[in-house]
Amino acid sequence: MTAPPTLVFAHGWGFDAGFWDALRARLHAWPQRVLERGYFSGAAEDDALPDGPLVVIGHSFGCMRMLARLAPPAHPRPCAWVGINGFARFCVGDDFPRGVDPRVLRRMAARLTTSPAAVVDAFRLRCGAAPAGAGPCPTVLARDLRAMLELDLRDRVRGLGAPLLSLAGAEDPVVPASMAADALPGGDIDWLPDGGHLLPLQAPAWCAVRIMAFLERHGLAPAPRAGVRASRPSAAVGGAPASARPGGVDARFGAAADRYDGHAGVQREVAVRLAARIGRLDLPARPRILEIGCGTGCLTLLLGVRFPEADWTVTDLSPVMVAQARGRLRLGGAVRYRAMDGEYPSLEDGPGRFDLICSSMALQWFGDPARGLARLAALLAPGGHLAVALPVHGTFAEWRQAHEALGLRPRMIRFPRSGALRLRRSGLAGRIGIERIVDECGDAMAFLRGLKGIGATASRPGTRPLPVPLLRRVCAEFDRAGARCSWRIAFGLWRRDEVFPEEETAA
Repeated sequence: MTAPPTLVFAHGWGFDAGFWDALRARLHAWPQRVLERGYFSGAAEDDALPDGPLVVIGHSFGCMRMLARLAPPAHPRPCAWVGINGFARFCVGDDFPRGVDPRVLRRMAARLTTSPAAVVDAFRLRCGAAPAGAGPCPTVLARDLRAMLELDLRDRVRGLGAPLLSLAGAEDPVVPASMAADALPGGDIDWLPDGGHLLPLQAPAWCAVRIMAFLERHGLAPAPRAGVRASRPSAAVGGAPASARPGGVDARFGAAADRYDGHAGVQREVAVRLAARIGRLDLPARPRILEIGCGTGCLTLLLGVRFPEADWTVTDLSPVMVAQARGRLRLGGAVRYRAMDGEYPSLEDGPGRFDLICSSMALQWFGDPARGLARLAALLAPGGHLAVALPVHGTFAEWRQAHEALGLRPRMIRFPRSGALRLRRSGLAGRIGIERIVDECGDAMAFLRGLKGIGATASRPGTRPLPVPLLRRVCAEFDRAGARCSWRIAFGLWRRDEVFPEEETAA
């Protein structure tokens, strides 16, 4: 094949196109088309398929609806299929005794007319996802419940005439292991032992590695560029080099999502200060806003009050954090949530799209913050603003001193120097201000629990955590010196086509 096929993604019932963000970013070498069913907008968007060969990747009911639309004899074009938590038949029948009781779907359909949000959120909770955070469209949802009640497309699966990869979770509460093989026949299943019903969210790297190997095995992978040695697929997101930042950052923050708000006192204070600065900017009444590293939504919530009719694109490296923010926030205007690596932004919107790009306490995790900022700056509209806050060199000085007093080197990440954040030759001018926030920790263990609580426990690349006996000595030295820790926060404001005095202040 001279050109790689287009990957076509179809999400399942009760979700939207953003469901695929984390997996799509890991499959960025292929051209892609993500289909929007319209469960929350009422109308399908970007539903047309591109010309040329296709690989269909369907999750849950998305797999069934793409079988109905594209499988032979309806359509001969797909050259491979990937079903994730997928099924071609869902409800119980004479030759399908392990299916779901139809009464379950009938009850859901009946309740959709009076309580659509409650029905969707109850289903998402069962799957392990946060509430939708958007008003559902009962008509579209009910139509697809009827399809699940009535359709049996297993013969189409058997007659695909194209390779099929099935990925499933052994702990899936919706398509249980006892049902999965009969629900999508035609090949062996690759099982994730502790996997649930949302594998593209729960284990995007696991899914991506298996999909890439499947496509390579069947000659559907992009050809290596001239002079580039082929290598094993990387789990890096959005094209970022795997070594660009401490490993597992997205997983650490995802694991901390449920407890993040209980430990994020400094993060909330920084968000308040950044939001106040943004509130003084000259922005349209309905600005187009891109947020990088939303976390659970500290900054988003504050800006939502200031801009009730904004056009939002809310992103985070961690899909779990994105889901947490989506469930917490109720924003006005148009809202899109995306799992995305902000250092290597991959958006369908081109340059010149956003009136405001903002980020609070996220850019310190970039491999190269200055270059990452420059990539973001390219997305600003004329007159648009870039507003960020992040810890810089000098943060946690007391923790560093506790190490040095014992002749040790701290393993924490290196915070960028504020001077390295200035955007030169970018078409922007701006200013950087430095403020110091002191956290009275109480003791060293409380300081470390706080970092773990927000997911900020990654060591500097190339280092390992201290052995426990040495860590205890560092903690004792930290406590002896007063058990407090300083955050040195840089607030950067830039605007395209307007000149600010270039300065740095300290408080």
